[in-house]
Amino acid sequence: MRRLAPWHWFLLLLGGYFLLTEAVRLWLGLLWAERLAVVLAALGVWAFVNGRFLFAYYHAFLASLRVRRLPPLALGPGEHLLVLAPHPDDEVLAAAGLMARVAREGGRVSVVYLTSGDAFDLAAGSPLPSQEALRRLALRRMVEARRGLQALGLSQDSAIFLGFPDQGLFSLFTTHYYLPWESPHTGLRAVAYPGAYRPGLPYTGKALEGVLGELFRELGPSRILLPSPLDAHRDHQATAYFGMQVAAALGMEDRLLFYIVHGGYQYPLPKGLHPRLPLYPPPRGRGLPWRRFPLWEEEVRLKEKAIRAHRSQMRLLGRFLLAFVRQNELFSPLPVPAKEVLAAEEEGWAPFQGREVL
Repeated sequence: MRRLAPWHWFLLLLGGYFLLTEAVRLWLGLLWAERLAVVLAALGVWAFVNGRFLFAYYHAFLASLRVRRLPPLALGPGEHLLVLAPHPDDEVLAAAGLMARVAREGGRVSVVYLTSGDAFDLAAGSPLPSQEALRRLALRRMVEARRGLQALGLSQDSAIFLGFPDQGLFSLFTTHYYLPWESPHTGLRAVAYPGAYRPGLPYTGKALEGVLGELFRELGPSRILLPSPLDAHRDHQATAYFGMQVAAALGMEDRLLFYIVHGGYQYPLPKGLHPRLPLYPPPRGRGLPWRRFPLWEEEVRLKEKAIRAHRSQMRLLGRFLLAFVRQNELFSPLPVPAKEVLAAEEEGWAPFQGREVL
């Protein structure tokens, strides 16, 4: 940044003095009602600029009252926790404290990354990165994921990278279950990253479902943590569908536990690092039977350290990521709300209330 010359400073001071004296002259010439209107207008502008921050703290305070009433999540001895992460960093946002606790108490933690986050163009260094740059980003994010787990006391063997396409999982579950999908971001049609669990697998839903089934059977986890289908991100929704489908085929539905990262309406508020605030249930998870997992102070610090290990994401999304460093984490044993807790109009039954349905 260029330094201002002395005559520049003189002009700035002269202009400031002129504006100040003119403002005082106008203020003295106003009636009391006009002065009140000016003050109210100024307060209105201030509230418009800063109101969302005030509302964020107000919202967090009200939500914290609900969090205290939630039942706690209990852990059993010798837990084997399997975490499904659509992208590197989802696992530490949702469950860094839980993973650290399981490892500390002698359990086992495995994290399966369905993608390596190779479609986040801005994280690659430019708005229009090349396909090669996005492939390099994937390798970088894999390294960051290992560092994040290491910060929690987990070994690098805990990370399993499948290498399927970022922003393509929903297409694999729907239109490309059998036919390979070509990523418009990387140009890949099959798993190609070094260190991937099964290199060469085509980008199809069938291949992804098959490798998840293989891992579920091989690892035999006591709990499987995965996104809720209510999450706003399509990759998270698809991860939920794939995980639930595989668990159902293997009779593991009772081991499922769900989390939400993209919870709607700027979730979680307020943004930034607030380790003394509780994490409240996301708006998109309204009606879910949430379980509260309180974190120890050391676990909160480890969670922050693990999140900061994802440097490529912190550079752009730091305030969003750090907003998950709170006094607790939240998990639900159900993917969607039970029918009895939903309002009639939300299920489409409102027109039939009070009528006999044949």
